[in-house]
Amino acid sequence: MLYITGDTHNTQDKDNLSKENMELCCLEQKAAYSTISAAIVLGDFGLPWHECFIGRDGIHPSERSDRHLLEWYNKKPFKILALMGNHDNYDMLGKLPQVEMFGQTVLQVSSNIFYLIRGNIYQIEGQSFLVLGGASSGIAAHPRPHENRWTKEVWSAEEEAACLAKIGQHGRKFDYVLSHTGPSAGIMTLYQALATAPGPNELLKDPNVVFNNKIDNLITYKKWFFGHWHSDFGYKNLSSAKYIPLYHEGVLL
Repeated sequence: MLYITGDTHNTQDKDNLSKENMELCCLEQKAAYSTISAAIVLGDFGLPWHECFIGRDGIHPSERSDRHLLEWYNKKPFKILALMGNHDNYDMLGKLPQVEMFGQTVLQVSSNIFYLIRGNIYQIEGQSFLVLGGASSGIAAHPRPHENRWTKEVWSAEEEAACLAKIGQHGRKFDYVLSHTGPSAGIMTLYQALATAPGPNELLKDPNVVFNNKIDNLITYKKWFFGHWHSDFGYKNLSSAKYIPLYHEGVLL
């Protein structure tokens, strides 16, 4: 069984994946914690956050918070699968070793932690997942390149073209879509609950949202899960909503 949750932000929201929080979500969905085989974090995973040595088996951090997280996650009885967000260290992600998993390439953080690469289509437990990712930090009050903002947060034209080609080859029909920020239609479903959310025109200033919109009009799927907006609107409306934004809560598939 898969468990999908929102941003963990290095240590800040790591309790999203605490046994206590996950067991509560499992109880509410009438499932057993012991049946979870993988937990998917919808971007802003934030590990590794600091520079460190990377070997063939993944990262070897010396910084305290990264080292603590690595040890904590490696003890989990399930795999951790993370998407690329806008608060992820792309400089470090680009150095991670690549391994094959779920019919595609992933980035290995450790023996138990992996990044799903945006633009890829993964077959996980018999279901197809289109993985997107990223979000623009351009509206950040104090953007600091290579510290809290990376140009690779936004898809390149080459990445977008490669993703569209894979969608065409796959057949444009998926079970689920995973992304960090959402498409406009998904974000607007929770707009009224977010007092600080930008309006529709402001959303389109994020090239990632624009690309998500293009994908949304191109494919069919059951549900679209995304993080970034720090809202659990989707958890509360799981049965009825097409777009499922998540933060602290987790959905079981």
